[in-house]
Amino acid sequence: MEEPDVYRASHGPLNQGDILAAPVVRIAAADFFVPDKWDRIDQNERILVPPNDDTEAVYVLSGWALVVVTSHDCHHDKEWNAKRGRLIQHGHSIAEAEAIAEADQTLDRTFQASPLVSLDDIAPNRRGSFKSGRAIGYFPLPEPPDGSFPACVVDLAYRCTIDRLAYAGRRWCLSKPARDRLRHAIARFDSFRSVQVASTIEEAIGRTITNVSVDSTQPLAVDLNLDDGSVLQLVQAPVEPEPSGRSGL
Repeated sequence: MEEPDVYRASHGPLNQGDILAAPVVRIAAADFFVPDKWDRIDQNERILVPPNDDTEAVYVLSGWALVVVTSHDCHHDKEWNAKRGRLIQHGHSIAEAEAIAEADQTLDRTFQASPLVSLDDIAPNRRGSFKSGRAIGYFPLPEPPDGSFPACVVDLAYRCTIDRLAYAGRRWCLSKPARDRLRHAIARFDSFRSVQVASTIEEAIGRTITNVSVDSTQPLAVDLNLDDGSVLQLVQAPVEPEPSGRSGL
């Protein structure tokens, strides 16, 4: 991926694909094992002592890292939108409702994110598949224009919940094409593992689509009925909210 196709200046509400400096934490076993790729991230070891003898101790590894926001935009403003709607229903103007919701610091406090791992922390013989995006569970990012971090991958296996008032600052945002690729990487890792849409479409070239249907129990799946009696199942891409997940006028 080329830099102009990946990054844009950070601005506006928090979005999926934003790159932030934030605290991260994960639960460990008693030996505090740390994979080599997470050695720069897991900076502190803590044992949380239980309040009584009936509970096991919790072993925690934490640190500060650059992270990419993985939560979809709709998650970031879900409570804000709900409160705005209630206020309007109770007679407030749109401007008043948005100002009141904006001042409520209890709304939409958390989001999920995954840390950036430098390609230098990955074995040299494996870097090619990580850099190209072939490795499932990783999303490649080139060095940004200001050189604030090296070429790296977003490690989707390390995902944590962060308070939106806890991160230190936003470094970059991803462009819309890069955000679409990030969503694909997340879906592939979390749900699909291997995506065979491309090869299936190639097999369907030259056929006529006779019907298109959406199963109400599986709203993300679209069935394309072909003239030879076969069914081609596609997965709908998520809608891109602009500029964020907040309700419009």
